[in-house]
Amino acid sequence: MSCEIMAEFRDVFLIGLILFILFLIVWFAVRYYVKTERQKLIVKIGQKNKEIITPVRLQAYERFVLLLERMEPSQIILRNIVLGQTAGQLHQVLLNTIRDEFDHNLSQQLYVSSQAWQKIKNARESALASINDAASKVKPDAAASELAEIIFTSDVKDTISEIQQALEFVKDEARLLF
Repeated sequence: MSCEIMAEFRDVFLIGLILFILFLIVWFAVRYYVKTERQKLIVKIGQKNKEIITPVRLQAYERFVLLLERMEPSQIILRNIVLGQTAGQLHQVLLNTIRDEFDHNLSQQLYVSSQAWQKIKNARESALASINDAASKVKPDAAASELAEIIFTSDVKDTISEIQQALEFVKDEARLLF
């Protein structure tokens, strides 16, 4: 009888061992399958995000290029000077235009690097400071053309302005998307 018990115990042990080994094989197989499927899903999501985000990022770069181009003194003055306008009026119009354009594009900072955003902010501050500096050299009731002339001459003196630096940086960064 004890031999029979031992034989039954051995059989139960072997069946249990086989079941345990089968369990481990299935467990590792399922684990491997889940892991590879998860990696495939991550890659697929990444590709889908690129398909969606890349055009949005490109649009943000385009808008910042446009913003920086519009902040150029030659551009902003030509778009905003009006016959009969005083220097004080032109000064306020120029400042408000830059601020409004910048505020309009504020949300686009999500799609550019921190460095690009900092350069854009520096360009804005530089443009505002340049306009304020030029305005301090002219009486507010002087002709707007006097203020425009001072801004143009100071712009010509600045060989590489903050705006141009930011513009080149943004363009270079946008090229990395291709």
